[in-house]
Amino acid sequence: MLKNHLKLSIRNLWKNRLLSALNLLGLSIGIGSVLTLLFSVYAYYTADKNIEDQENIYYFKTITTGGDSYRDNPYPLMDKIIETSPQVIVGTHLHGWGNIWLEHGEKELQERTDYVDPEFFEIFSLPLKYGNSKTALEEKYSIILTDRVSQKIFGDKNPVGKTLIGADSLNLTVTGVFEPISPYSAFRLGVLLPNEILKDNPNFLSQANWASSFSSHFLRVRPGADITQLENHVNQLVQHNYSDPTIIARLKAMPFAGARMDSIPVVRTIIGGNIATSFFILLIVLVNLLNLNTSTMFRRTKNIAVRKILGGSKKSMIVQFCMENGILVLLSVLISGGLFLGLLLPKLNNIYGADFGKIGFSIQNDYPVIFGVGVLGILVTLVVGVFPTLRFISVPVSTGIKGKIETIKSNFFLQNSFIILQFVIAILFICIAIILNNQIGFMKNADLGFKKENIIVGAIDLEYKDIESAESNFQALLKELEGNPYVKSFSVSEAIPSDYYFNYTTYYDPNTDTDVRMRRSYTDEGYLKTLEIPMVEGRDFDENLDHTEEYRAIINQTAMKALGWNSIEGKRLKFKNSLDSGHLVVGVMEDFHYQDLQNAVEPLVHFYRDRKNLGAHHYLSLRVEEGQEKIITNSLRSKFAQIDSRRNYEQAYLSDKVSGQYRLMEGMLKVVNVAALLTIFISCLGMFGLISFMAKRRIKEIGIRKILGAGILKIIILLSKEYIILVGVAALIAFPVAWYLMNAWLGSFSYSITIQWWMFALGGLIALLITSFTLGIQAVKSALANPVKSLRTE
Repeated sequence: MLKNHLKLSIRNLWKNRLLSALNLLGLSIGIGSVLTLLFSVYAYYTADKNIEDQENIYYFKTITTGGDSYRDNPYPLMDKIIETSPQVIVGTHLHGWGNIWLEHGEKELQERTDYVDPEFFEIFSLPLKYGNSKTALEEKYSIILTDRVSQKIFGDKNPVGKTLIGADSLNLTVTGVFEPISPYSAFRLGVLLPNEILKDNPNFLSQANWASSFSSHFLRVRPGADITQLENHVNQLVQHNYSDPTIIARLKAMPFAGARMDSIPVVRTIIGGNIATSFFILLIVLVNLLNLNTSTMFRRTKNIAVRKILGGSKKSMIVQFCMENGILVLLSVLISGGLFLGLLLPKLNNIYGADFGKIGFSIQNDYPVIFGVGVLGILVTLVVGVFPTLRFISVPVSTGIKGKIETIKSNFFLQNSFIILQFVIAILFICIAIILNNQIGFMKNADLGFKKENIIVGAIDLEYKDIESAESNFQALLKELEGNPYVKSFSVSEAIPSDYYFNYTTYYDPNTDTDVRMRRSYTDEGYLKTLEIPMVEGRDFDENLDHTEEYRAIINQTAMKALGWNSIEGKRLKFKNSLDSGHLVVGVMEDFHYQDLQNAVEPLVHFYRDRKNLGAHHYLSLRVEEGQEKIITNSLRSKFAQIDSRRNYEQAYLSDKVSGQYRLMEGMLKVVNVAALLTIFISCLGMFGLISFMAKRRIKEIGIRKILGAGILKIIILLSKEYIILVGVAALIAFPVAWYLMNAWLGSFSYSITIQWWMFALGGLIALLITSFTLGIQAVKSALANPVKSLRTE
């Protein structure tokens, strides 16, 4: 019996080749897209599955009175929490203190370096490929490598017990190697060192106090611990121990499971968008199949009636139609699997890039995905095979054997609702893509308060092996730049727009009784000139006036407003309760967007630093004559190649760096664009199939109308108008939904576009044009058919 079902299924699929091809194409693309999107979600949520008992792991987030928030806390806080709170079992610091250089033989590299306590593995059960996690951090001069770093230095060999030279002087013994860590993990590790090493560092000891926040604290609490009570206790410690507790609103206990989304909020949008997009694509695929299967059933009413006369049961007919759809689903799963592995997954990794992490697929680790695809295939088969069949096997034999399909009552409302739903989703994605594209374009082209064009930025923090020789060569380079006619101006600075560090200091003005937390950076006298940032009051830095032991400062307008100043005359930036005279403010610069436009301009202070201090600066920025960029970049590469350093000199255009801030959002736009194309494509596949079947059902009617004088245009309108109306109804539904969703999303931006009516009109027009083209192909074909042949058709 199964063999007969299989034979009939293949025969029927071949007989309806057009329908089968449309179904296979729509299913393959749809399932492949859903598989790719949901696999990224699966990879994200399973990235830290090895960490046990996550519900009892917390970290403390600092929230300031100014509304800022960050994960860092004063170093002594964690020990104080463990000492005074019985709810906490164990804790560890996790922080950086400069990425050290590692040497082994001829190999030399610098990797991200994090410092932790020996209790790290009591909190995070990250598995080791080599070594024992219980003893890996016991020794002061031990080091744990990630698998990626171990491969770079030692290849496939077990490096435990081997020695590395760290920071030119430390003999570090490799005590462990992590198993490969997912790029979606909360841990972006390179190498791990014990905190004990830092206790020999005078700079670290001077900062490991209650006034400086640089360390994250992770705590394992007892099961059932009252987190609110713990929070209250920690905030009491803040009031009793912090050097200035008035700037802290509170410390909030955050679950470790949410750490990734908390640190990169846009990831929440990406994950939610992937899930929603997958659901909508799957829904469109199902609706498409249901519509096409329902349409083809009209042609098989005689076949169903004959089988019923010959004793065929309802069950056997349902099995027959399920098998037909099952073959299509199986083929589409195989094709979509190839699309996923060979094309879609690599494309997804390229879209999101390093910010979101690259993922791979392996049968050994990701078998739940294969199981999920199998279950999805079975569900799709049952839905599209059973529902249309149940409707037509209930048709009376007398009606079916005569082939009077017109007498079969059609659920017009249900079928048209499915078509409308398809196009609501398609138009929704198109409108979202248009609005998202305009928002990204606005952010990339907005007036940033500085001129980013024709500026070359070189990274000069290269770990010079002979700093005195490097500074001498660098000064010669600066002299050469001063005399270069193609260089309009240049600057040496600690930061540049798009890459300002999270260095904050809180200053106090006793006259206005105001605390202001400012982001700080260090620049020379050429920075504002090179970026063409105007001064509002006072003067720019001047090497002759500002080369003193006391730091001179320039603040932005936002800082001036926050301090409540009307003028900077005689003003200084001071610490609260400090006897120090503070820093003299010599100028006020206009506000400029030194970070992306998702964030508001914050109070900012620049301190003067002599450009001769090469080791303290990170960037060399040059405004060059347009068209002469290549000459300057080649010259810079040549000059820095002569300076002995551990890192290679790299340079880029400032405009590219500013645009690069929106790389993740552009990745989102690409996904939305693809989703919009997929939904409209799959919907039009179904529409094409529906109109072709409708034309066949009405072939005699079309022939008679042509004989009676109906023109081709009238025939095309006859066949298409119903579907065009449905697309219009779908647009009216999709427009307010798109407005609501995107208006809420744009509300999270400090600077955003205003949604305009033409964005929706354009979205609807695109959908209408694509639909009209799809319908027109089949409608024109039917309208041009020979009416004599049409009337002879049985």
